[in-house]
Amino acid sequence: MKAGKVKVMFLAVMMALLFSGCNDSVQTEEEIVVPKQEDEAEDTGDQSSQADETQAQDAGGEGIAEQVQAPETYVWEGSNENVSVKVNAPVLVPQGEGFKTYRVTSKTFTQEDYDRVSQTLFQGATLWNRDYEQMEQSGGFTKGEIEERIEHYKENKAAGGKYEETGKNVSYDDLIDEWETMKENAPEEAIIVDVPALVSYNADTEDSEENWLHGYVTADGQDYFVSVDNNLRDDWRWINFEVSEVNAKSNFMPVGEGEEEGIETDKFPRQSLKEEAEKMIADMGFSDFALAGDEFFRTYAWDEETEALAEDNEDGYGVHFTRTLDGIPVTYTYSDGTGVEDGVPCSWPYEGIDIVFNTEGLASFKWTNPCHIEKLSEETVFLIPFSDIQSIFEEMLLKKYGDFYADSEMQVSFEIDRISLGYMRVMEKGNVMEGTMVPVWDFFGRETVTQGDDEVYTYGGSFDSWLTINALDGTIIDRDLGY
Repeated sequence: MKAGKVKVMFLAVMMALLFSGCNDSVQTEEEIVVPKQEDEAEDTGDQSSQADETQAQDAGGEGIAEQVQAPETYVWEGSNENVSVKVNAPVLVPQGEGFKTYRVTSKTFTQEDYDRVSQTLFQGATLWNRDYEQMEQSGGFTKGEIEERIEHYKENKAAGGKYEETGKNVSYDDLIDEWETMKENAPEEAIIVDVPALVSYNADTEDSEENWLHGYVTADGQDYFVSVDNNLRDDWRWINFEVSEVNAKSNFMPVGEGEEEGIETDKFPRQSLKEEAEKMIADMGFSDFALAGDEFFRTYAWDEETEALAEDNEDGYGVHFTRTLDGIPVTYTYSDGTGVEDGVPCSWPYEGIDIVFNTEGLASFKWTNPCHIEKLSEETVFLIPFSDIQSIFEEMLLKKYGDFYADSEMQVSFEIDRISLGYMRVMEKGNVMEGTMVPVWDFFGRETVTQGDDEVYTYGGSFDSWLTINALDGTIIDRDLGY
């Protein structure tokens, strides 16, 4: 990666973090806009009860499209002192009778979850690991692996490189001596032991290992690292079931269509890989999940020696899956729901499944934060018309980002190219134990920030939502905070 691109990524991340206590959201004092009432009642004494009665009506007879009356395409331009917006976007409305009310609670991974994923991806192959107790003196490495590391250090030293590692004052000579000592006690071959593939969860344990199943599995001649992290606590809601190809240099990160990163996209047969991912999901029994989008991925490994992003990264293509409720999907966005407000974590990651392929085949499977869904009512909820959502958007996007940039010399412009209606899990502030599935409108696109004639950065892509509006009442929802 070029240094300039690294700098742009760094600026983007820093600016995103500044928008709120977490990620790329911007909070304003005004969080709700009351939709305009086209036919206001003259008798204000009955207006409140009439509104409550309307909200309580079962909207199922109309269907979603009939309720919201959204155009196929929404086109609009607006601006204030430091923010400009261009919208030319299809308006995507799911088919169905209507949205219903669901309660959401966290759950941990079960033995059944592990078995169905393992059986589909690895035909139930045995989980194994290195015997680190017997290989303790060599740090778990074989003699050949240590020799490769020593040769790497010698080459860097000969080229005039300088070893740098945060918090350490170590030279290449020190490292070479350390690894030479390890080699003296290193076995020629790794000592392998089977790992019982048993998933467990003990809410009262202080030993994280008790709630963490991890090891390796070999399938079709390829080794994969498997991790089922069940360490769910009141103050830590992030748990994952991950499978990753061992040769991957780091976690795959989404990069959109890949052109800006220089990904050779023709190496990836998108349609066939998408179909393969959907077949995997079906074979695992995820009948309540559906494809929510696809894009290219890249690993961004950190080089401890240079304290910079590594140059030799790996590319991939991936597919996102989210739950569907009565056939209506939960909208996928880049916001993961792991925010901090006033220095207090309000983290409750959204559930999702990502499957990533490299040029050799499966590179990564990741299932984040499973949850339990309970339908509370068969009645459908009332949605305010899209014309009201449109008015709220036109006012609030300018206000939200205008307030943030008000005291700076920067100008920000948005290009909104997709608008969609779907479910989102929301929670009450401070409650990471229970939430509700709510219908919301999301406005996707790109943000470009400039200062004078210089472009500071461009940020955003297919799954960056710059404003999320509650379809029930017009409330602005912060996706990073989850409410």
